[in-house]
Parts: sequence; C-alpha cells; structure tokens
Amino acid sequence: MAQNTSHHGVEYSSSTADSSYTTSATTYTTFNERSPLFSYPECVPKTQDVCEDDEDEERKRDNNKIPDGGLVAWTQVLTGHLVVFNLLIDDRYGFFQEYYVKALDASPANASWIGAMQMFLVHFLATFSGRAMDTGYLRHCIALGCLFQIAGALATSFGTQLWHFWLAQGVLSGIGHGLVFSPMISLYATYFSTKRVMAVSLASCGAATGGMVFPVIAYKCFDTIGFAWTVRIMAAIILANSLVIVKFTRSRIVPRSMPPWVDFSAFRERSYLLFSIGSFLIFEGIYFAYIYVRQYAQVHTGFTPSDSLILLIIMNGVGVPARIAAAFVADRWIGVVRTCIAVSIPCGIAVLAWIAVHTHYGMFVWAAIYGLLVNCVQSQVPAANAYFGAKDPEKSGTRVGMITTINSIPLLTGPYIAGKLIDLRGGDYLYAQLFGGLCILIGALFVMGSHLSEVKTCT
Repeated sequence: MAQNTSHHGVEYSSSTADSSYTTSATTYTTFNERSPLFSYPECVPKTQDVCEDDEDEERKRDNNKIPDGGLVAWTQVLTGHLVVFNLLIDDRYGFFQEYYVKALDASPANASWIGAMQMFLVHFLATFSGRAMDTGYLRHCIALGCLFQIAGALATSFGTQLWHFWLAQGVLSGIGHGLVFSPMISLYATYFSTKRVMAVSLASCGAATGGMVFPVIAYKCFDTIGFAWTVRIMAAIILANSLVIVKFTRSRIVPRSMPPWVDFSAFRERSYLLFSIGSFLIFEGIYFAYIYVRQYAQVHTGFTPSDSLILLIIMNGVGVPARIAAAFVADRWIGVVRTCIAVSIPCGIAVLAWIAVHTHYGMFVWAAIYGLLVNCVQSQVPAANAYFGAKDPEKSGTRVGMITTINSIPLLTGPYIAGKLIDLRGGDYLYAQLFGGLCILIGALFVMGSHLSEVKTCT
C-alpha cells in the first residue's frame, strides 16, 4: 500500500514500508516550503534488508534525472552570476594594480603577485571545493567562502603596505573565491543538459557586470573618499550578494559516501587530457591584458588614470552580449568545444595585434574587440570544462575541479612572467604581448586536438 512520508517539509513517496530512501528528481517550478530552495533533501531511514547495491543504483538513477530547467535550476544560475560578480580578480584587479604601483611604489611584477595569487587560489582550491560539493557540503563551502571574501575585502581597506594587501586580498579573498567558484560551475552539470552552456555563460556574465560596477565605483569614489572607503563600499556590495547566494544555493545530487579526491581515470581519456593542457595555455595568456592595459594606456598612449578606467569598463561592458551570443551559438549550432576553439584563436590574434596600437582611438577600438573575444573565451572554457565533467554527474565536482586546479598554475605565473618580460624590455610590452598571444593560440590548438579526439572516439 502506497504511503507518503513527510520529513522536515519534504515529501517522499514509497510503495512499501521498507523501500530505499531517495529524493525525487522533480523539476520544481514554484517557491514553497517543500521546495529544496527552502529545505534540504533528507533521507527517510532505510530498512536493513535492502541491498546496498540496489540503493546505490537507485541513487545513481535519481542523480542522472537532470531536470534541465525549472525555477530552482535557473535560480542557481542567478546565484552563480552573483558568485562570479563578487570575484575581485582579472579585469577588476586593474584598479588595485595601478594603486599598488603608484601609491606604494611597487614594481608591476611585484604588484601583479597579489592578483595572481587570487586567481591561483580560485582555481587551486577547486579540487577541494569540488569534492565538498560531491560529498554534500555545497552550502557549507559556499557560506565559508563568502565569509572569507567579505573579510578579505574589509582587511584590504585597512592595508598600508604591500604585504598587507598580499595577505588580505591575495590570500584571504583568494581562499574565499576558491571555495565558491568551482562548485557553482560544477552545479550546472547536475541541473542542466541541453541548456548547460547557456546556464554557465549566463552565470559567467557576472564577470562582465561586476567588471563594470566595481570600476565605476572606483572611478566615482576614489578621488573623493579615498582608497579605503572605496574598497569598503565594494565589500558592502559583496556582503549583499553573499546573502542571496547563501540563501538560495541548493544541490540536487544525493551525495556519494566517500568520493575520491582525484579521479585519475579521467586523464586516460585523451580528450580530457588535451583539453586540460589547452585550457592551461589559454589561461597563461588571457589575463595579462586585463591587469596591464591601464598602465600601457597611460605610459604609451597618454591616457589619464581616470580615462584608463574607461578601457576596463568597455572591455567588460561588451562582455554580457558576447557571453550570451557565444552560449547561443554553442547550444544552437556548433557545440561548446568548437565554440571555445572559434573564439580562442581570434583572441590570441587580438593580443598580438595589440603590439601595433599606439593611439587613444586605437586603444578604445582594441579594448572593445579584445573585450568581445576574451569574454567569449572566459565563458566557453568553463562551459567546456563542465561538458567534460558532466560525463559522470556524480563526479562532476571532482572532474571539473581537477582541470580548474590545473589552471591555477598559469594564473599564478602568467601575469608575473608578463611583468618580468616588461621589465626585461625596460617598460616596453613587446615580449609580454608575444608571450600572451602565442600562449592562447597554442592552447587553442590543444583544445582543437581534444575535439578531434572526441570525434574519433565517437565514430
């Protein structure tokens, strides 16, 4: 006789009194007290006579029933957008880079270590935060990460020496970023199938919206209220976003008991291995321009500090339509991996073309073109990562986290190498521009090899 069991506001149906505990793969479309947005799926105790293998198979079947939409799923896209919005890295770090160089008389290479450390930790901690997601600790990880982000931003506002900022912004904020970023990207593999690329791209648009909002705050506030209060305003925005993130982030996967830290079998897949190498090289090159574009504009084309901020706003302003358009093309026509290749190659060419830009007008045009291309790359590389991770939804956090952790190394070394190459040329950017552009192009070739390997395997 069928019976319904209610536990903490979540209903479970069973056909017998000794059926195994499961959670439904229901596509929720409304907010109510039974929605997983407001209560966690918990398990009704299972009787001892049910085989553990049957329990495991039933769990896998439920986990593989991906809803591919619904209010709860799209709410995760909103929270992911806010997570990426809060990351004061890459394009948003340009304001801090200039302040550290000018106010603290730091060399560009030394100042870049702070931004590089943040980006390194964002990706390095992905293996740990991804595993936390797979074991059912998604919300704990997100909440702790948000606390670190807020604390790091506030501590940065009180810094007076370079090492203060390295600890506060580089390490403290970096740990926070690392705890929240990878789980949110991995989460979409469990909520979306055919709409996954669009979901990841819409979430990654947070880099573009945050990349516009934070530079505008710096542009309007820095000269009037100073560095400290400008950063505190940014911290208040991060706090407000964090409240929404912690409130609404939910996982729909019934966790495995003890997933491995690393799934080494993934590297036996040639496509996975080649993509990990390709994304490594792409990340080695793309963030150099974000960090150094303001200094280049001021030194080589005569921009004022305030006007050079407009370049960052342009680069991020074009990012929202660029990311959505790239996702639409990937979902509708050519797929995420081929889209990643199609945008990475012209992005590398654009960095090489930067060598020929020496005027105000040229910088504005270049910033718009590079902004379009690099935002497409930034959305499609994580989406492609989620594609390779989604081959096993139960290991999506681990598989996505592994590539993300690998990509932490170029994010630490890329900006620093570029800074050293600039110093080597006595302030000239030629070697750094060649380095960045060639890394992206070679990385795109490896991603192309990954795609060809995937096609060969399928045929």
